[in-house]
Amino acid sequence: MIPLRAVRLTALGLCACLVAFAGSMTYVGSERRSNFDAGAASLERTWSHDLAVGVPASSIAPLRTRLRAQRPADQWWAPVWWTTDGQTLLVQLKRSTDSAYTAAMSGARAKAQLVVNDWDQEVGPDPGGVPAAAVSAGQTWPAQLSAASTPDQVAGLSLAWQAQLDTARTEMAVAQQQAQLEADVAAAGGPSGLASTATADIAEATRDNLDPGDVPTLLTQLQTEMASGADLTQTSDLMYAAVEQLNQLLALNTQLNGEMRPLMLIADQAAAEGAPNSADMPAEYQALDQAFLNGTTYDQLSAVQADESTLQADVENALSADQCGHNVGSGKVITLNLTLQEMIDYDNGCVVNATPITTGRPGLETPTGNYTVFYKTSPFLMHSPWPPGSVDWYPDTWVTWVLEFADGYFLHDAYWENQSAFGPGSEDDVAQDYASHGCVHIPTAFMQWLYNWTPLGTPVIITN
Repeated sequence: MIPLRAVRLTALGLCACLVAFAGSMTYVGSERRSNFDAGAASLERTWSHDLAVGVPASSIAPLRTRLRAQRPADQWWAPVWWTTDGQTLLVQLKRSTDSAYTAAMSGARAKAQLVVNDWDQEVGPDPGGVPAAAVSAGQTWPAQLSAASTPDQVAGLSLAWQAQLDTARTEMAVAQQQAQLEADVAAAGGPSGLASTATADIAEATRDNLDPGDVPTLLTQLQTEMASGADLTQTSDLMYAAVEQLNQLLALNTQLNGEMRPLMLIADQAAAEGAPNSADMPAEYQALDQAFLNGTTYDQLSAVQADESTLQADVENALSADQCGHNVGSGKVITLNLTLQEMIDYDNGCVVNATPITTGRPGLETPTGNYTVFYKTSPFLMHSPWPPGSVDWYPDTWVTWVLEFADGYFLHDAYWENQSAFGPGSEDDVAQDYASHGCVHIPTAFMQWLYNWTPLGTPVIITN
């Protein structure tokens, strides 16, 4: 049996060991916590510095979050510090911090290098128009980029260089435009050639009631300078640009002039057929034609062109939707509209063909009513029923094809009539002898087709 005194001494010894161990571990924990806090503070200082010199906040924020989430939260005397010192976390965060800085520098340098490359490619080979000082400054960019030590320094260089590059681009574009303008002036025959072109353009604009813009004033100025031997460069450049604008106006006017009459003819055709929504199309065309005649500037004629395209599409859609179903009778039928000066040919209610026509002049109008083709022949001698000396007399005239639908009234070709003259208004053109004496003039190519298409007995319906 162990004596009680021995037990007490043993216990006291164990307690003394425990106290010594606890003291030792407390010192270790305190030391570890202190070292960890110092490392964390160092990281915070590094992050603040990196943010200040251009490292993106999006690169630093996750590292701070990780430190706060994983750092031991216990006090220095807590047992957790007996088993860990937190240095692994700090080392990992330090590596990530270095990587973030390196990535920021690499990204900034890559953007700056792109600007340097653009400068070398665009300005370096031919810096025409860029001041020599700017060209020399651009040559120092690679050295400046190498010397920059922080992301914000690199970004600042990149921003300044981009502004200089943009300026250089503008200067080069202006120089190129000027060189091109001088080449264009030379190609136009120089100042004297421009003067000749301007004179002709002004005459055409005056004839067509168009606004010649600055061309007349510049022409006078150019001619004065040419006579005095002054430097013609500036005025020639201005004249070239003004003539180009005027030529665009003249070209648009010519284009519209060629498109208006065909549009009128199909609008009249649609109305003559009674196509859907076509009743107002002739009036819409007349309003459009008046706007065309009143237009004097490019903007005004451009507006006419837009309206013309709209009406053209509307007419074509109406004609496309109106092929069949016309209540004109069965079989082949010829219809004539005297107001619209339009012929429509049908077969079993379907449109087969159409053409503008010219009918009888005032006082000798083509009669309205329902008729039938009762005679056809080719060729045929037209003989005046009026004697020589009569205002209505005409000399014997051969035509190629005739279809007679009433006594002395024929559908026939009229080779003497300009093919572009057929249609509304031609029935009043007595001066050029386009208006008929009661017959119906048909364009030559169409009359050949009509003659072959039309059998005897074909109805002919004539309305106003």
